[in-house]
Amino acid sequence: MKFARTTSFALVAMFVAACTTGPLTLNDNLVVPGERIGEIQIGMTLADLLALKGIPSKTIPIPATAATTYFFDGLTVAADDRVYWIIAKDSRFRTESGVAPGVEQIFARAAYGQPDCVVTKATTTVYDYGNFYFDIENSTGIVRLLGVQDKTQNCDG
Repeated sequence: MKFARTTSFALVAMFVAACTTGPLTLNDNLVVPGERIGEIQIGMTLADLLALKGIPSKTIPIPATAATTYFFDGLTVAADDRVYWIIAKDSRFRTESGVAPGVEQIFARAAYGQPDCVVTKATTTVYDYGNFYFDIENSTGIVRLLGVQDKTQNCDG
């Protein structure tokens, strides 16, 4: 009798624990290099992106491709049939080490070390790490945006 009670209690405890742990949520605003920004993931289908985020505030076709740029609250996403890059311009999106739009360049550089390449343009400088990059405003030294791709293209020329 004691064994049956103990076993029943153990089974009930397991079922209650299973009910209290929900599915993994990615709604954490975390920037994970090469993988995701918040709940938007590299490789996610366009249908899943639109089901998740709803109607974008703006869309712009990417010339000479079948892809489109989609604008959502604080995020810009490029996709053809799948998401292939994501850009965050909002400071609520940050890496595990705390790098986010609005932080000082020195903090971002210290967090990620030597980049694969540095591309300086008229008003910004891009620090590229292969599957993640950040863009610095030259006049202020502040991170302007974070970008995530499977493999970035800033170093290609």
